[in-house]
Amino acid sequence: MITEGTIPAKYKLLMAMIAAGPDAACALAADARAAGASEAEIDEALDVARLFGRTRAPLARINPRPRRTTAGAKLGSHIALWAATLLVAAGLLVQGAPASWADVCGDAGAAPASGCTEPGARVGDPPAAGASQPSWLGAIQRRDPQFSDSYMAMRERILRDGAIPARYKLLMAMVTDAIAAHPDGVRTLANNARAAGATEPEVTEAVEVGYLFGGTAALVMGSNAFS
Repeated sequence: MITEGTIPAKYKLLMAMIAAGPDAACALAADARAAGASEAEIDEALDVARLFGRTRAPLARINPRPRRTTAGAKLGSHIALWAATLLVAAGLLVQGAPASWADVCGDAGAAPASGCTEPGARVGDPPAAGASQPSWLGAIQRRDPQFSDSYMAMRERILRDGAIPARYKLLMAMVTDAIAAHPDGVRTLANNARAAGATEPEVTEAVEVGYLFGGTAALVMGSNAFS
């Protein structure tokens, strides 16, 4: 299942690498190298893993080479801080936000907000063509626009075309959300991967990779990619 299919073997192995636990991640990284993955591709896969919270793998052992300058190291620490702050902020928003504020695009709002053309769309800023924004972003953007913009700039930089084509990065992220039991993320990332050129067989194969490392629960969660 890992080395056969529509997704090139090296990308599927990188997908498995960031989905796997620490015991298997290093071996899968070696397999990805053997299948032709470059160090730049491994670096980008690890960036996706960090962005979506898959930090259980021994990242330093997967790629022991120094890969960032001092400025890069500072960026890495900022990413970690942003991620931690985001989790705290999301929890506070869910617990404390009144319905009339948290759901300005839905029935609870007094009036439809301009720009609310889809769940989570940013007010006054039309959605990017073919790509959906995370469903939770709208509430955070209203609470702290500067933080939201910084997070999205980082997210877009990591998930765009690079050494790894964007569609495979998005499928990697989709697998991590399936394992993390995040159905909205699975749907959004699957649709964004399609918009970036992923085929239905590729989406299906990515869901199957999630099953290999997350079991039946990840498979059930991954089925949200088809809805």
